[in-house]
Amino acid sequence: MLGLETVQAQKNVEWSDFQRTSSSLLQIIPKSGKDFYALRWSGSAVLGKYKLAGYNNLSLSATGKIMQVADNTMAAFHDIVQINDRIFVFLTDKKDGQNHIYIQEYDQELQAIASPQHLAAYDIDFMKDRGLFEVIQSKNKDYFAVIWQVEAKKGDKDSYGFKIYDKIINLVSEGDYKLPYNSELSFISDHHLANDGNYFISVVEHNEPDKGLFKSQENYKATHILQINEDGIETFTLDLTDRRIEAMELSDNGDQIFTLTGVYGAPKSSGVSGLFYMRINFAKKEVINEGFQEFGADFITQDWTDREREKADRRAEKGKGEPQLFDYVVRQTEVLKDGSVVGSLEQYYIRSVQSYNSQTRTYTTLYYYYYNDIIAFKVGVNGGFDWLKKISKYQVSINDGGPFSSYSRFINDGKLCFIFNDHVRNYDEMGNFTPSKNVVAASFAKKKNVVAMVEMDLQSGEYTRRTFFDRSEITALSIPKAFVVDNKTNQLLLYAIYGRKERFGILNIND
Repeated sequence: MLGLETVQAQKNVEWSDFQRTSSSLLQIIPKSGKDFYALRWSGSAVLGKYKLAGYNNLSLSATGKIMQVADNTMAAFHDIVQINDRIFVFLTDKKDGQNHIYIQEYDQELQAIASPQHLAAYDIDFMKDRGLFEVIQSKNKDYFAVIWQVEAKKGDKDSYGFKIYDKIINLVSEGDYKLPYNSELSFISDHHLANDGNYFISVVEHNEPDKGLFKSQENYKATHILQINEDGIETFTLDLTDRRIEAMELSDNGDQIFTLTGVYGAPKSSGVSGLFYMRINFAKKEVINEGFQEFGADFITQDWTDREREKADRRAEKGKGEPQLFDYVVRQTEVLKDGSVVGSLEQYYIRSVQSYNSQTRTYTTLYYYYYNDIIAFKVGVNGGFDWLKKISKYQVSINDGGPFSSYSRFINDGKLCFIFNDHVRNYDEMGNFTPSKNVVAASFAKKKNVVAMVEMDLQSGEYTRRTFFDRSEITALSIPKAFVVDNKTNQLLLYAIYGRKERFGILNIND
């Protein structure tokens, strides 16, 4: 058995010894504390294969191969999901003009159980791969759904289908539908399976078809929430009083009371103006309460350099608009036990730069992945924003998708916590964050990398920011994107790599 060590400076993170690996970690699936499963990829991008791994006491204890066979023919891996504390793999197979969806269970020894179960099939165009297909779960994990889209022929509407199952794989409901909006003027922005098994979607509608010269933000018309069931479609249109929804997430408590949170912008504008929330009773088609929190100029520019501020001032003086925020995505919202809501957003975008080599007469394109500031907020029990905070960070990498960027988030004993990679120059010798207009970009280098911990009080929104640990302490580079909370044990599973070696850690988040 591999040994374990505890680093006191890391709030008692318990780390495994290094384990050599020849495959890449794709996903951690909690089982119970230091025991968990993992989905892995072995081999090259073209000739590789999916594998399962089991870990006991943070150390590798079993491996298994995902069997990509259904009805005696080769099938494609689609997803892995934990249902009722059991591991299931979803497979798809194109045949007879349809895409067929299967589910395959694996036991604790990571061996396939029986034959894959056929769940659904839908028509596809064989020239267009497998169409749009997705597996979603309710937050309480009591239900899951397979949903798909069948692209319309010219002049017709796209059609959609769904099947909803409970956690013992019994079919609860099924159906198909077409959106009550022009396919060229609308798209589904999110699918949501409620805790009671009801299926909802959010649809963004535009004024006219998007074309090359038009930005979707300037073409925005409305956002609708639709309940899809066997009897038809029920619709609720969000009225934000001449505001444009930029990004949004749905949360529910199981009795068709929804909390919608997100960012909004001004009509015919590409920036975002502030945060909004809306509590709705979908059954009664009425708004319970709502609120809007505008981003003030000081909030927007709090970490801007003097040069950026001066440029924004000149634009404002010329009538070209006030400072704005761009490219924020809703990462996570959560309804707390008292009915309040906490959420976080992150500035994320990709920039491409193309260069031409006159000697070889070839073009080279570099893709820059930016994961920048975090915005955290809380909506009070009785409505209104209790607080709104911005956490300054700057993370950029090239041609890799940003595997070491972004953050992990969890709630710990009355605090909202964030963990992310950072640069040692943003902190003093005691590990305290040193506020500056020029936040130094996160480093992944051995002597410059630190992992930051932000602890935000849920009542006041006030927070501290310190180094959680640095790379030299664990001699590995952390991957916060891979961290996952085990809600059953209230622990956080961590992951770090060093070349072909890796190690896992565990943190009791109530310590």
